[in-house]
Order: sequence, then structure tokens, then C-alpha cells
Amino acid sequence: MGAASSKPRTLVVNNDSPAGLINISDDVVQRLKSGLPSKTQGRNADAQQPGGDDNSSSAPTARGPSSYPNPPVPPSVVYQGELPLTSMQVLQEKERELRENDVYWTQRLKALEANLAKTNQVLEKEYSDAVADVKKRFATTAVQQQLPPCQDLKAKVIACYRQNPHETLRCAEEVKQFTDCVNQHRIQLLQQRAAAETGKK
Repeated sequence: MGAASSKPRTLVVNNDSPAGLINISDDVVQRLKSGLPSKTQGRNADAQQPGGDDNSSSAPTARGPSSYPNPPVPPSVVYQGELPLTSMQVLQEKERELRENDVYWTQRLKALEANLAKTNQVLEKEYSDAVADVKKRFATTAVQQQLPPCQDLKAKVIACYRQNPHETLRCAEEVKQFTDCVNQHRIQLLQQRAAAETGKK
């Protein structure tokens, strides 16, 4: 139909896709999936096939027009970017991540132990300083180890009460002597404190 007089057309497509992808129609996708040749491929195959070839009748060609559809060609896998990892590479990657994780936690544990050791040193130093301070304060103010006053009279009162458990009035004299001794001792302490306060002034 006028193939000799037709001129080839030139088609310019502006591709606005940033990834450089080309959109194709659904018809082209269906033809690629089914493996059927397009119209132009069918014409080229007819022109290339010789009519009187002896080998054409004995062995069918793998690609060409026939009454049966050609078997679908498995799609070629195209990888964009990095190639897929094999199971060995995945295993090696996981082992590397585990080693890095072990190193990280080992270093963190060492840092925590060092921090704990420093804290213990500070606490021990503060404790020893506090103990030394307490010893120093109480060394200057010696505690007087004295027995309470009037212990002999107290012993007499207790002995009298044991001898007369039901007749406590018989011990009135011993109780009076003990009370007088305690009062006299209290008066002496008050006089000593008053003299110390006047001496300070």
C-alpha cells in the first residue's frame, strides 16, 4: 500500500521523568508478555525467510510467524543500583553487625565500670574524711567516764526494799539519805556551771 512512496517519520519524545524512565502503552506491555511479534517484526521475518529453502521444511525456526504463538521469553532481570546480595553475603553482613554490636557494648561496659570505680573512690574518700573529722572532734572533748553519784546510798535503799517488800515505810531513813545526797550533788553541778559561765564572760 504505497510502501515505496512513504517516508519514515521521526518522533521526538520529551522525557520529564527524573529517573530517566520511559512510559510505554498497555498494548506494548501485553505484546511483550505474550511474546507475540509486533507487526513490523512479522513483516521483517517474512522478508528474511527464503521461499525455496530445503531446511525450512525440516526444522522450524525458533522465532518467526507461525500458527502457534511462540513460547514466552523469560524477562531479563535488570538491576538498578546495587546488585542483590547472596545468602553468604547476608550472613557475613549480619556477623559483621553482631561483631560491631559486641564491640560497642564492651566499650560501654568498660566505660560504666570506670565511672563506677571513680564514684567508689570519691565515696570512700568522703567516708574516710568524715570518720577522721568525727574522731578529731570527739578526741578534743573527752567523755568523762564517771559513775552516778550516791551509789552506796542507792544500794542501801535497794537492800532495804528487798528486806521489807510489804513494809516500805521502814526504809524511809535510807530514802531520805539518798535524796539528800542527790540534791547536794545537783547543787554542786549547778554551781560549777555558773562559775564556768562567769569565767567565760
